[in-house]
Amino acid sequence: MRPQNLLDDVRIRHWISKGEPVAKSDGHGLTFTLSRAGTAAWVLRFRNAGGRRKELTLGNYPDLTLAAARKLARERRVDIDKGRDPAAEKKIEKMRSRQAWTVRKLAEDYKTKKLTTPPLAEGTVYYRRSDIDKVIVPKLGSLEARQVAPMDIVHVLEASKRSWTVSKRILTSAKQLFGHACGKRLININPCAGIELPALMGARPPIRKRLMLTEDELRALLKDVDHIGLSNALALRVLLATCVRSIELTKARWEHVDLESGTWWVPDESVKTRVGFLVPLTPTVVRWFRQLRELSEGSAWVLPARTSRRVRHHGDTHVGKTTLWAAITRAFERGKVEIRRFTPHDTRSTAKGHMRNMGIANEITELALNHKLKGMEAVYDVREEIPERRAALELWAGFLCACEAGTPWNLAPLRRRTAAQGVELQEGAQRRDTAHA
Repeated sequence: MRPQNLLDDVRIRHWISKGEPVAKSDGHGLTFTLSRAGTAAWVLRFRNAGGRRKELTLGNYPDLTLAAARKLARERRVDIDKGRDPAAEKKIEKMRSRQAWTVRKLAEDYKTKKLTTPPLAEGTVYYRRSDIDKVIVPKLGSLEARQVAPMDIVHVLEASKRSWTVSKRILTSAKQLFGHACGKRLININPCAGIELPALMGARPPIRKRLMLTEDELRALLKDVDHIGLSNALALRVLLATCVRSIELTKARWEHVDLESGTWWVPDESVKTRVGFLVPLTPTVVRWFRQLRELSEGSAWVLPARTSRRVRHHGDTHVGKTTLWAAITRAFERGKVEIRRFTPHDTRSTAKGHMRNMGIANEITELALNHKLKGMEAVYDVREEIPERRAALELWAGFLCACEAGTPWNLAPLRRRTAAQGVELQEGAQRRDTAHA
């Protein structure tokens, strides 16, 4: 039987006082070591199940006394006899502890790597950051990501006391955040999985139905519309006539507008779907754009910033996202407009409804709103310039002009004219295709 308990505290203190490196066995693999730097430690030397020599540091002396080291060594030898490898397990645990990120650290990594524009829209980045910084991190920031359980996510949602819609957004932000942790293999299961908002807050409240302004309302709105300011009035006309989203017009740059060919390219970063598209500009809309160019006074933006404070902070930049709608809201409050209140998105539903009433095919109105085609049509129809869309938008612009002028709307001549324009555009495209071939 191998000797054991060969060491005592007197001899250990003597070696430490001398300061020379030593490695002395206490028996059964327990070894006292003293490094050149003066660090005294206990090491257990053993062979694993495969017969390989291994070492496991048990702790430093005198923090771990001789008696405590012997006791700990006996426990580890029991584990070894059962086929376990405490040295390998310690290495794994050390590695995992380095990966035991707090939710706060995870959030910073996620924001740096994932919340960027592009590919995400500015609004998406803003609200994701807001949800994380103001709701999720204050509640969970100090916890290790691997410790977060579904009940913790439920607590965050319930404690936030936000509306149904905002709570859904917060849950989505949490899913994205912990999905990032899954991608880094910090956790194996997203704690947001399986959480259903209706189970926490009941059924989703009815979604506000989109508004379609009637012809009488459009006539009332557009009559003397310049009272909201000439730039705002032109922007409203363009917004209605082109069917774009308000943010797409707000971020429009002159470098993307070709008034000679009657086109406006909306780049990826300005689009909700992150896929740029071409807007045909009818002669009516081109006229409005020319007026906006005169008002922009050399700015790179179609709708440049108007306040000195905004220019001071951002230089040559576009107007604020809510500038137009603030002007319209003021008009409502002053009694200048006596129709139903509408939102920016209602300009698109208004355009869609009236174009359908004009007899324009549904798929063309969908293209006018830059909605994606479905099925095989989406696969094979990859045109940027679509004559049918241009013709439909010219009909719609003519209707808006009639509303503004207070004149009757006569559909038949405009249909004939825009149909002829469409044929001319198709023939021109065919000629170009033939020339390229």
